Amino acid sequence: MKKVTLIFCLIFSLSAFSGDYFNSSQLFKKIAYMPTGFTNGLIVKDNSFFTTDRHKDILYQFEGSINNGFKIKKFVELPNYEPSALAFNGKLFAVADLEKEFIYLIDFETGVCVKTLPAPYKRITGLAFDKDGNLWACIYRGKNLVKISKDDGTTLREIKSPFPTVSAMCFMPSKTREGYLWVADRGKDRIYLVDIESGLTVFYLKSPVPYPTGLYFKDGKLYVSCYQKDQVYVADINSIKNKCERFDIRDAKVTVYSTIECMGTGKITEAKAFIAVPVNRDNQELKKVKLYGKYKVVKDQYGQKVAVYSAKDMENGDFLNSKMEVEGRFFAISYKIFPDEIGTEDDIPENIKEIYLKDDEKYVLNSPIIQNVIKKVVGNEKNLYFKARKLFEFLADRINYQMVGGWDIAPVVISRGTGSCSEYTFSYIALCRAAGIPARYVGSVVVRGEDASFDNVYHRWAEIYLPPIGWIPVDVNAGDEEWQGDRCYSFGGIANRFLITTVGGGNSRYMKWDYNVSVDYKTIGKANVRVESFAEWDVLKAKKIMKTDYDTNLKFYNFEKKCCF
Repeated sequence: MKKVTLIFCLIFSLSAFSGDYFNSSQLFKKIAYMPTGFTNGLIVKDNSFFTTDRHKDILYQFEGSINNGFKIKKFVELPNYEPSALAFNGKLFAVADLEKEFIYLIDFETGVCVKTLPAPYKRITGLAFDKDGNLWACIYRGKNLVKISKDDGTTLREIKSPFPTVSAMCFMPSKTREGYLWVADRGKDRIYLVDIESGLTVFYLKSPVPYPTGLYFKDGKLYVSCYQKDQVYVADINSIKNKCERFDIRDAKVTVYSTIECMGTGKITEAKAFIAVPVNRDNQELKKVKLYGKYKVVKDQYGQKVAVYSAKDMENGDFLNSKMEVEGRFFAISYKIFPDEIGTEDDIPENIKEIYLKDDEKYVLNSPIIQNVIKKVVGNEKNLYFKARKLFEFLADRINYQMVGGWDIAPVVISRGTGSCSEYTFSYIALCRAAGIPARYVGSVVVRGEDASFDNVYHRWAEIYLPPIGWIPVDVNAGDEEWQGDRCYSFGGIANRFLITTVGGGNSRYMKWDYNVSVDYKTIGKANVRVESFAEWDVLKAKKIMKTDYDTNLKFYNFEKKCCF
């Protein structure tokens, strides 16, 4: 058999995606300039803003507008010399003191300190009253957020801190749980949402200001103030519930190659190469997908498009080449999941359950190991988000990354405690399906270091179905981080370094358990078969994707189908 000649190419029309995105840079709006400096803490009451001045030891009330300016209406001298945090329970202001390690309860109308509580920890940088009137505190360089008795300052409870450089906090009520804490991080300029009941950090938003030291939540609005710029910003939190944030744009070209070569004295009687064909997704808008050579396109049982290349009677020196070029725009994404808004198992479509809750050879759902994990980790939890998140936390703590070849079944991987990205993924899918949460995997090629890079290792992670959102990414391997503030991103988010080619539930009709590329061949005699598959990333020049190709809302530009198959 001779070389397979490149005889034609196909440019696909690309399927649409949700298109309902936001970006933190547009979420927060500037609403105030503080008429003082060295500010710590923020309270919003009626038309007034309250903050402390760390240098002057004063609690200020100020009013005004962006257009007309802001003026101090009233101020109260504080009993402490280094105010570091501020909270309000509707009657009294709580002010933390770094120097004397006390928490003072202040009546602003009279200026009287009506109570002094011993601070159980040094360097409190944030305070918040919860629904029961007790105080929560975040501690700079501390490992935990702490609940403090409103009566005597006793520590009542501790949960994990999102990150060590926390700098402010406030309380957000919940209809179904104990409530949430918004926690600011001055080190990474983030604002985390922390569930009090489980102690888990749910997600984070990028802070609109550097060095955030004041947070306040009221009527669906989150207010943020800045120590460095003395400004106040506000965001409508209801507008982002269960929506996807897109940011960090990367324009790139990806080329996927596969070669099957006969090098021995025997023959390859039949060879096939399967290349998974990507489509538009939340993380990627594809300008074109171009396949070279002689092939046919099929779909497997999951709806995955696959280009099939084939050859017969290959002798020494013959080879089967496959090639796909993809050009597009890639994004980092992060779903802002509000657990209270997530539906129940009854809200999951039956066709999704039928396909993505069933067992398969890599999962072994009835294994005692799988069932025992569900019993121990999930327990009586009913909320689908927290079921899935607890299983995520379990695997992140349980498995250490180790790629030694082969893809073992989920019970073996969980028992052993080591695994590759695929084994992390199979294990998580098995646990989620056993807990009643539909799960599948996606496969990708990855930017490795430089923007123009080579990848033959690839990466795979899971997706779970949470109504009413739909499918969200969960990468347990990437989420194996020490701090909750870093770990939470991988539950609902991925970076901009992936071209997702493959979606599967397992054991695809064409790709089997592979992703990106799969090969299959039969031989006779001493056929020495060489198989090589890899992908190359390259920077897509600005002239190739013009700004006019994508509107300001980042919606997909509809390219026409050039030919049929």
